[in-house]
Amino acid sequence: MTDVVPWIARLAARSRDVRSEAVGWARYIKPPRRERVAIVTDSSAALPNEVYKLPTGAELFIVPIPVMIGDQIYNEDDEVLHHDLSLALAAGTPLRTSRPSPGQFSAMYKHIAELGYSQILSIHLSSKLSGTTDAARVAAQTSPIPVTVLDSYNAGMSLGNAVLDVLIRTRLGLSTHYLADIATRQARVGQTIFTVPNLETLRKGGRISALTGLLGQLLQVRPVMHLKDGAIELLDRPRSEAKALAAITELTASLEPPVRLSVQAYGDFDTAQRLAADLETYSSMPVPVLRLPAVLAAHLGLGALGVSSSPDLDYGKYGGT
Repeated sequence: MTDVVPWIARLAARSRDVRSEAVGWARYIKPPRRERVAIVTDSSAALPNEVYKLPTGAELFIVPIPVMIGDQIYNEDDEVLHHDLSLALAAGTPLRTSRPSPGQFSAMYKHIAELGYSQILSIHLSSKLSGTTDAARVAAQTSPIPVTVLDSYNAGMSLGNAVLDVLIRTRLGLSTHYLADIATRQARVGQTIFTVPNLETLRKGGRISALTGLLGQLLQVRPVMHLKDGAIELLDRPRSEAKALAAITELTASLEPPVRLSVQAYGDFDTAQRLAADLETYSSMPVPVLRLPAVLAAHLGLGALGVSSSPDLDYGKYGGT
């Protein structure tokens, strides 16, 4: 994984800019913690640990999505997970993922309430890929404080940037409704384009049911896919990695600026870094290269490579609620 320091530094600067542009009393008065909104997401958002160093990083809470390798259950924060996952993917060892249990969310929401927060905004992986959002909604019903649960219909850094856009706007006295609107708008326009060496891992995981009839035609290609309305769809069928990367670059370059780009990969970080360098000119922020979260890598396989794009939206004035 490449150095994310330039990206984090720019993100911290953007956070300071947001605060300086805020209008009304929030510019001058730091709301007491009981009036703050905590932001919850899951490990599919691909957010690196450096995000916690942001001025509002303490308001972020991440629920890990379990990955099962054989009979062993791992969470994203397990130190040996990515080592064991890489070996399992290479060896064809059976893999499964599971949504976090409602009990995990309940424990998280209770912990946040005990810290003195008054509201929670919980933003999660597309319900068309996982039952994570459903588990959060079940737990929200018994939470000691109100929880607003959002289905992002997205994944990776397209979800991650929606989370970041609300995270840097916490502590400004904005309502949960207002923050939820920001997250929803960003998640809906964020795009994820990716390529995988083959479709076998996706097929085993049951994540490409819509492409089942095309599997025979895709055996000798390097498919380029994207998330559309929260589900995986085929975009192109290039016959080599070079052509797949060219297609991704062309599609990304055609996006209307300003847009934030990030590259996510599992296994081939040299290629990912070269792709990020090629995309720098099209991005309004430094382009980080991030390791795919284990829950996504388990379905995409070794050599998976993707680009997430998140437009810089005008969220309007901050005096609203």
